[in-house]
Amino acid sequence: MSDTLRIGVGFNGPRLSGNGGYVGGRLAELLGRDRAVEVTFRAPIPLEQPMTVERTAADRLLLRHGETLVCEAAESTLDELVPPGPPDDWAEVARRGRDGGSGSDSEFGTCIVCGRERAVGDGLRVLGEPGPGAGRSLSCYVAHPHHAEADGRIGFPLVWGTLDCPGAWAAQDPDDWRPALTGRMTAQIFERPRAGERCAVVGWRLGVDGRKLHSATALYAEDGRLLALARQLWIVLREGS
Repeated sequence: MSDTLRIGVGFNGPRLSGNGGYVGGRLAELLGRDRAVEVTFRAPIPLEQPMTVERTAADRLLLRHGETLVCEAAESTLDELVPPGPPDDWAEVARRGRDGGSGSDSEFGTCIVCGRERAVGDGLRVLGEPGPGAGRSLSCYVAHPHHAEADGRIGFPLVWGTLDCPGAWAAQDPDDWRPALTGRMTAQIFERPRAGERCAVVGWRLGVDGRKLHSATALYAEDGRLLALARQLWIVLREGS
């Protein structure tokens, strides 16, 4: 089976390529909303270009742009991942929503997930920062009605997106920030946020192995419900690349 997928220009991460979390969510949705899916990114995701989605005999999805393998997706598990629990201080979550995220001086200022240049109701505006504490991040996300499906809950690929950028803030050392891209992301959504819900994304570092940074993220509703969970692998770019 093959189909066509096109990522609109507004669903970027870096300014000229697609956001990994959102694109991963598009593929995961094809495999089923009720399971954990692992997406491995092989090349930058082109915008406004037709890509083919091929389903293999092993029920693996391959996303190609021409002859280039962009990413692949398969069912996985997050059973071993134990989240740290929801934040205690929602006033601090709100502060992150005012002050956090990626600004105009960043390659990610227009990112669909974390870009501050994206207007409310346009971008997801998952705005956060590293901390509190080493190897942690905390972000604010307010689910906007413009992103809701007919059932009043946020679209599945967009929820995947909320789990992406906060993982980078947790994985990195704030005193030695190294440009990195998503190499792999595994996520599972248990419940999509309702439009208008205020949520928090908690990120935590899992480990560092040379140029490989490992982190995880959890999306919580304000009442403490765990809505979604993810694990990421980030690849630090080589100098000069």
